Amino acid sequence: MDIITILLSWFLPSFFILFLFNKLLKSSKSSMATSNLPPTPLKLPIIGNLHQLLGKHQHQALWQLSRTHGPLMLLHFGSKPYIIVSSSAIAKQIMKTHDLDFCTRPFYQGTKQLTYNYLDVAFSPYDDHWKEMRKVFVSELLGPKRAGYFNHVTETEIEGVVRSLSSLPSGTSVNLDNKLLALVFGIVCKVAFGKSYREEPFRGATLKEILDEAKKMLGGSMGDHFPILGRVLDKFSGWSGRLDECFSNLDGYVQMVLDEHLNHSDGEISENEKDFVHALIDLSSKEKSCDQCYLTKDDMKALIMDVLTGGTDTIVVTMVWAMSEVARNPRVMQKLQSEIRSGIGRKPKIERLDLTNMPYLKMVVKETLRLHPPAPLLLPRECLSNCQIGGYDVMPKTRVLINAWGIGRDPGTWGENVAEFYPERFVNLEFDFGGDNFDMVPFGAGRRSCPAFSSAATTVELTIANLLHWFDWEVPNGLKMEDLDMEENGSLVVSRKSPLCLVPKNHTWQE
Repeated sequence: MDIITILLSWFLPSFFILFLFNKLLKSSKSSMATSNLPPTPLKLPIIGNLHQLLGKHQHQALWQLSRTHGPLMLLHFGSKPYIIVSSSAIAKQIMKTHDLDFCTRPFYQGTKQLTYNYLDVAFSPYDDHWKEMRKVFVSELLGPKRAGYFNHVTETEIEGVVRSLSSLPSGTSVNLDNKLLALVFGIVCKVAFGKSYREEPFRGATLKEILDEAKKMLGGSMGDHFPILGRVLDKFSGWSGRLDECFSNLDGYVQMVLDEHLNHSDGEISENEKDFVHALIDLSSKEKSCDQCYLTKDDMKALIMDVLTGGTDTIVVTMVWAMSEVARNPRVMQKLQSEIRSGIGRKPKIERLDLTNMPYLKMVVKETLRLHPPAPLLLPRECLSNCQIGGYDVMPKTRVLINAWGIGRDPGTWGENVAEFYPERFVNLEFDFGGDNFDMVPFGAGRRSCPAFSSAATTVELTIANLLHWFDWEVPNGLKMEDLDMEENGSLVVSRKSPLCLVPKNHTWQE
């Protein structure tokens, strides 16, 4: 959705272009004119409803529009129709009842190029190839064969963070955004690529900088919403050149990862030492793979790209939001630390199995995801066939945005204290991500749900448990905890606008 900023700075000044598009749109008639369409806020010629999102966070602006026009709205971003879903009931119709009608993805130029012409899992259209890629992704990265190694790596990397924080001079302020980003990169890179995250630049840019630019390119362009002339403006604005450079850097990094693995023969690596990339290489060998699972080089690269773009930021921002909310709510922090410390005691480390005895921790993570879903607008879907949603007609090629942020803040579901961070609201609420409850959908649902939601939630829980078990936390410079800035930043993945800087104090155990 970064298209909005680009569009309004380049497109609006050109009356001539507006005029041409107006003529094109007027000459384009469709059956939508006589259909029972969802409510539509007032739109302008050519740009549609884009002006109503200007200067605002899109998920918040769409939520405000839904308060007036209802939980199912039809908006136009340029020439493309979108339905906006802002209630759990409508979300359930989209992602469960009519999941097969809405399980594909729309075309975007950035995603096409960065996924090697739609060979990945997250952004590719729904087809047989996507089904096979998802099976490979789940079985080789998230399945039982990798679970033990994943748990070991996660616990080891977290122990490293604890040691690092413990050794700091008293009163040192820590940028938790950077600290937790390095942690998650370490876990992901070790599990997927067999080596720790390295901060040294690649082609003059760090991996984080490459991925940050990739996120911007995945956000869309003018050409995605305005045919022909939008692509011309993409070229002259420099967006197309940025996309080519971004792809070159990302592809170069992925190729480096592949080359490092290909340079080691199978005889030098035991089966237990093989990581995700080794598994992909095995599946690229006709001797070791079945015909259905044979992977091309671009297949492998697309799956590695998914790991890099989808397995880092979403986990990091959830950890940071959780620590932010806990830090500014002393009651919650005290209650959570009491649960963790009474259950762990003087054990030298916290293990994954210990989390089963921490129900309040799980409530804290759920409440964090309710208020701060990492992707407030789930990745767009596209309607495949005529169907009815909420009593309204939805046409093929209509795109769908599910406002996970708005659904998690619906007072009809969560009560009048919907904006309050109150983990206890989950005490008597049976809630399982990926289940049949659509009152909050931070990981999506149905065929296009995030396949890594379980491991992501476990990583967040284990990290928060360690941070609050071993340390007491204060804000620097004499600030008050409740004064922490909680302003949002970003569009595809929404983080804090300002880094979370806190002061860890080694916990003193009572004799």
